[in-house]
Amino acid sequence: MKEVKLIRVLLVEDNAVNAKFAQALLANVEGHVFEITVAETLVAALDFLVHAAFDVAVVDLTLADSQGLETFRTIKRYAPLIPVIILTALDDESMALAGVQQGAQDYLVKGKLNKDTLVRALIYAIARNRKPAEPAARSQDLAHVVGFLGSNGGVGTTTMAAHCALQLNRQTEQKVLLVDLDCSSSGASFLMKVESPYSLLDATENLHRLDTGYWKGVITTYREGVDLLPGPGATSIREAPTVERVRHVLRFAQPLYSYIVIDLGRLSASSLAMLDETRDLFVTTTPDLTALFEASRILRRLLEAGFARERLQLLLNRREKKSSVAVEHIESALGYPIYGAILDMPEELDEAYAGRRFLDENLQVHKQVGQVLRKWRGVEEKAPSSSGLGFFKRLRTA
Repeated sequence: MKEVKLIRVLLVEDNAVNAKFAQALLANVEGHVFEITVAETLVAALDFLVHAAFDVAVVDLTLADSQGLETFRTIKRYAPLIPVIILTALDDESMALAGVQQGAQDYLVKGKLNKDTLVRALIYAIARNRKPAEPAARSQDLAHVVGFLGSNGGVGTTTMAAHCALQLNRQTEQKVLLVDLDCSSSGASFLMKVESPYSLLDATENLHRLDTGYWKGVITTYREGVDLLPGPGATSIREAPTVERVRHVLRFAQPLYSYIVIDLGRLSASSLAMLDETRDLFVTTTPDLTALFEASRILRRLLEAGFARERLQLLLNRREKKSSVAVEHIESALGYPIYGAILDMPEELDEAYAGRRFLDENLQVHKQVGQVLRKWRGVEEKAPSSSGLGFFKRLRTA
């Protein structure tokens, strides 16, 4: 019996009739079985490329969210090892030549498409590649993504995330990206004292143009090795970008950095969905009773949703030096260990903020966040006895 070869095809086509026609052409082909996955938009195609492996992609150049050769270029940027065949209704020889010159394996016109032409194009395209491409997410060395989630507003989530980004760069000497997801304010931009006409929203709306050149124009460099992708609220008050588009921006950025720190703000449907992209999560709270109640609720919900306990850390911010409530009592009330406590230093912060030294590396909060990160990275250093960081020695594992 003759061996039947399985060929996995990603068909990027927004017209249901055209998609069904292509599927019909690839049915009952002797010696081959074509497993076809249809993506109606560029964003959907990128999502499939992240989670599945394909032998070849057939890409319509005219989609609802992307037009022309930019559609092809985006697919190639996200999955450079997958052979791509351009499919279009435009019988344009110049566009065909441009596509082939930029790496397309072939160019097919819908009005001239038949079974033999399509099957031959697919088989020849695959033959030019030595092996099927792995899912895009597995093909590159990706950044470690760390999320900061606040129990409620005003607990210092953005401050913790910003200090974390600076400390990771300082401790590892690696490139770090801070991503602000806030759609209503510009907390990270304010703390870093940077202004930019661009934000995360621009990146999500231009996935078809997203390459290293465009990226350099969207991000803002705080200092060498530390970049900021401002939140949408830094430039305008608009509807939040979809989670799917934000995910693809993060996936694009991951090969460019060693660490990505995400300020997730408060728990919402959007921030909850973004947790799939984070490897570790710090839930930030304060000793305030309301904040502790919300922290307990969030921890419970995250664990029930399947977030791994060993990846979920509780960070207690603004811990008073002479508090009458012991850390053990807070842990007992929450039913969860406190990974690190940041002492409240109001006078020092007031002076620093008056001088607009929001992220000064001499601030105790900056040094204390650094200790938390050393513990997290497994390189904890003994704190000087005069630092007043006794609470940092109370680090427990889940």
